Amino acid sequence: MPLLNFLKKNKRKCVRNSRTFPPELIRLIVLNLKNDKKSLHSCLLVSRDWCKETVDLLWRQPFHFLYTCNKTNPSGFSRFKNSKKCHCSNEKRQYQVTNLLMTYLSIKHDKEFVEKGIIKAKSERITFNYFEFLFVLELHELYCAIKDWNKWNKSNSKFRKDNYSLTFESIMRYFITNTPKLKILSFDTKFKTNKKIDNDHNYFSNRDNYILDSLIKESKIPEIIHFFDNLTELVLAISGCGIFSSFSQICRNIQKLIIRIDSPFYGVVRVESYQLASLIRSQHNLVHFELFGTPEMGINKTLESLKESQHNSLKTLILNNSRIDYNATILSYLKYLQNLQELRFNNCICKRNIYFSIKKYKNDIFDDRKNYEEGLWLPNLKYLQVDYIDEKEEEFNELSFIISSILIRCSPLIFNSNI
Repeated sequence: MPLLNFLKKNKRKCVRNSRTFPPELIRLIVLNLKNDKKSLHSCLLVSRDWCKETVDLLWRQPFHFLYTCNKTNPSGFSRFKNSKKCHCSNEKRQYQVTNLLMTYLSIKHDKEFVEKGIIKAKSERITFNYFEFLFVLELHELYCAIKDWNKWNKSNSKFRKDNYSLTFESIMRYFITNTPKLKILSFDTKFKTNKKIDNDHNYFSNRDNYILDSLIKESKIPEIIHFFDNLTELVLAISGCGIFSSFSQICRNIQKLIIRIDSPFYGVVRVESYQLASLIRSQHNLVHFELFGTPEMGINKTLESLKESQHNSLKTLILNNSRIDYNATILSYLKYLQNLQELRFNNCICKRNIYFSIKKYKNDIFDDRKNYEEGLWLPNLKYLQVDYIDEKEEEFNELSFIISSILIRCSPLIFNSNI
């Protein structure tokens, strides 16, 4: 930030000399502006060197700029919670989306879009192959972009003789087969964060879920194989259609995996938990795993797969809003995860009556001070957070304290730092 303050105070001088800045300094400046779309656009126009250092930041996640609103309260951000309503112009956003998608469609001149008259057979030359810069793809941002495209073209159809709609299937296939360097893929149907999205944009249909699943199963196509094999981060907050199983057959290099299993039906949770376990086992080097809102049966199956296949690589484990009634079972799996550096239990739910019955009648982890679980030792753990709540979403401080105490005594890096 001191660099940015200097640039603001010496704006005229910097602009006059900016063309001679070394690439390393230019890169440092634009990195500090990575969330400021307006400033990044200005950087593109300074010189060829500035353009070269800026273009990849603008195009690494282009739809994110369109669906992230700076006018809402960032302190209320949460991946799965609603944010304050955005009052930005829908028409302006739809126009920008249309131009953005037209740019992508004009790069490869796909036969399907040419035949439908969406793009011309020979259009103006695109400066860059912007697919080369695409690094992060949130499928719900893409889904909303398609909705906005169709709305814009429908509202302006009186100026055109043709009015072709884009489909999620055609655009998803186009992006998958033409994006060679994507690293992060997110498929989050709870997409209600700090976004400029209308109410009718909030959810995929079941058909859209199956479209992605069918594209994954077309794994004989080299471009599709490369697309999924290249991924290092995957966010899946969906239910049904066997999507975990499909991903397990084509993704092998995921290092960061964020999952939500949220179903009231025991049978669905059971099936998806087994499929998630298969996805975990298929990864070569999983470092970060985060789970949202899952019953204990699903957690146990997940931890079992982590114990069996990722015990040497896993460094971060985060359980959010998950139901944990028998903590001894959870702790028994942790002793195999010797390389854990970060462990969080965020708002995990436990029934008070089950907790007190265990404490009273069982020789469990809640007995007097002793070595609660033989072999439980986490030598690399540096960060621990334990927050339990009961079914009424009230803080469960006694249980949180007990679990924290157990884990701290088994974690020398934390224990010694608290002495």
